Amino acid sequence: MAGVGKTALLNKFNNEYLVGAEGINVAIYIEVTRNYDLSKIQKIIGDRLGLSWEKKGPKERAVVLYKVLSKMNFVIIFDDLWEPINLRMLGIPVPKQQSKSKIVLSTRIEDVCDRMDVRRKIKFDCLPWEHAWELFQEKVGDALAHPNPEIRRQAESVAMKCGGLPLALITVGRALASKRTTKEWKHAITVLKIAPWQLLGMENDLLVPLKHSYDCLPNDKLRLCLLYCSLFPEDFSIFKEWIIGYCIGEGFIDDLYTEMDEIYNKGHDLLGDLKTASLLESEDEEHIKMHPMVRAMALWIASDSGTKETKWLVRAGIGLKEALGAEKWNDAERISFMRNNIFELYEQPRCPSLKTLMLQSNPALQKICDGFFQYMPTLRVLDLSHTSINELPSGLGALGQLQYLDLYNTNIKVLPSELGELVNLRFLLLSHMPLETIPNGVMCRLTLLQVLYMDLSYGDWKVGTSGNGVDFQELESLRRLKAFDATMQTPAALQQLAQSPRLAGSTRNLLIKTAAGLKTLELPSSDLWKNMTKLKRIWVVTCADLEEVVINGPDVRPENDLNTLSNTIIRGYNTVPDEEQSVLPDLESIILQGLQKAKIMYKGGCLQQLSSLFIWYCPGLEHLISCANDESEEPLVIIEAFPKLKELYLHGLPRFKSFSTGRYLLCFPSLVSLKVIECPKLKTLELSAKDLLEIHGTNEWWNTLEWEDDTEVKERFMPLFRPLR
Repeated sequence: MAGVGKTALLNKFNNEYLVGAEGINVAIYIEVTRNYDLSKIQKIIGDRLGLSWEKKGPKERAVVLYKVLSKMNFVIIFDDLWEPINLRMLGIPVPKQQSKSKIVLSTRIEDVCDRMDVRRKIKFDCLPWEHAWELFQEKVGDALAHPNPEIRRQAESVAMKCGGLPLALITVGRALASKRTTKEWKHAITVLKIAPWQLLGMENDLLVPLKHSYDCLPNDKLRLCLLYCSLFPEDFSIFKEWIIGYCIGEGFIDDLYTEMDEIYNKGHDLLGDLKTASLLESEDEEHIKMHPMVRAMALWIASDSGTKETKWLVRAGIGLKEALGAEKWNDAERISFMRNNIFELYEQPRCPSLKTLMLQSNPALQKICDGFFQYMPTLRVLDLSHTSINELPSGLGALGQLQYLDLYNTNIKVLPSELGELVNLRFLLLSHMPLETIPNGVMCRLTLLQVLYMDLSYGDWKVGTSGNGVDFQELESLRRLKAFDATMQTPAALQQLAQSPRLAGSTRNLLIKTAAGLKTLELPSSDLWKNMTKLKRIWVVTCADLEEVVINGPDVRPENDLNTLSNTIIRGYNTVPDEEQSVLPDLESIILQGLQKAKIMYKGGCLQQLSSLFIWYCPGLEHLISCANDESEEPLVIIEAFPKLKELYLHGLPRFKSFSTGRYLLCFPSLVSLKVIECPKLKTLELSAKDLLEIHGTNEWWNTLEWEDDTEVKERFMPLFRPLR
């Protein structure tokens, strides 16, 4: 990114190291402008080599340069490249690996390195805190010699907001060199939070250089996506799926793709391009971060270079207890008051241009006044998740352009009939809320819905005479639905879901709750699952009648003949026909919770893609799997029912005593983490797990384990134990 010190280092390298360097005939430093001229670069190189260019065109110059440079050891430095430079057209020979000749370049865009086949890339990181603080103190000077320790604390807070970026530390440090009181320093912190461009020197010395990277982005979708990231709090780890969903709602990501997975992949690609341009940082595969100074630049751009400070009204994560007055909302296009402590919204703002309103993660927010949304005709994205509101205000139906509505983890029990007027909704997120009532005729009016999340939420669907709530047919009328997280409370609704190819094919997460009369649940080979090709998680909770969860894959035969081998290995995934592997191909997680008498029966096959298995408070469970013929006198049978399981969590199982029964041994070839809590009868760890890295449990439980003089097993597992506090 800009300001990290690339140019300073290359200048130092050129002026101090290369001057008179042994074995180097010529060193040439070239600062490349964004719209560089090939002939000007050739002239700079030619002048350094003492060549005359009279009456020679670019191609002739390239031939001469190539001949001359090929006969010497050279170092050519290209500083601040914005796009790949054609060395062949310039006439610069590409040095061989062992040659003393080198071509060095700096760029803000990683893709430039890749497209120029750079052999070695060195990433310039921002300064660590110790060096950042040292540089900041140097630029602030005598102001930090003040005896008041509060000033030093405030100064450290300011320096930390620079994120280790040298240019920011220098610019901000100089701007605050004359500040002598704690109130002046506190004001500086406030300015950096809200309008950093107001600080002396920030605009010209820092924000304008940073903006060059923004200007060079190839399209407006990328620019808007970057600006959107600035709606989140400073230094916040942003879940990529959030940003992508918002951008779809805003219309930044086009509708070229029909499948939701393809649309989200396009969003991930946009975020990847912003990372390549050094405008976003990668936390991990699922999260991104925005450097504080890049965020400052984005907010400055969004406010028309600081001239319209309420155009993007962002006060995210700064401890607000009350929203800004309604008069400040009038000109806003995007508003973010997320992650604050706002209690109530009691005014009716008039926002004719507002497109996004983010109020999520205000846990104290309980009431929004009636008519609050009455004058927001262009609103497309509304996030009220993680608040304590227990009802939606009247006037919601005025949001005719709304495409994204998030009510996740609110206290709403009843949806208003007005919700049916939001006919342009594409995203409706209703998960993790105590929703009890949806008026008839609401869901079926939302015909443009593509994403509907309702796990751990409403599940009282009416199928025939079963259920008391909304007719299941309303769900089946959602013909554009691509992603569905569902709660099903009756076997009839579960069966109806399975028999609806569109709904079943859209289901990603399924919560089966209560389901009175459901006695057996079979995985994966059951007609129940054949249409659920995108299902990632199954959560079975408080099903009091459930007696068996059956693992029953396609018929699996032992790899080896029992007559010739003492051990039999069953690996379901090695012998399953391709056409049968399509059953639950994406199932990654199973949660079994509050099942009073259920046990897990193994009849064959495996759950091919399962990576996590959580079992909570199932008092009747004695074994992870029970086998139908566990009294057999056959030799040891090794079962790989979970070939890709990485995480196994056992919690609150008072009767649990072993992983398998009889002559069967469970093999977990991919297991990394095992957590055991409140399983007092589990005294042995009879399992095979070659990749296991950690076993979590209490010291009390661990100290009661019995190893049966198996020194090898004990030595294998002892170093992996991680005591729970």
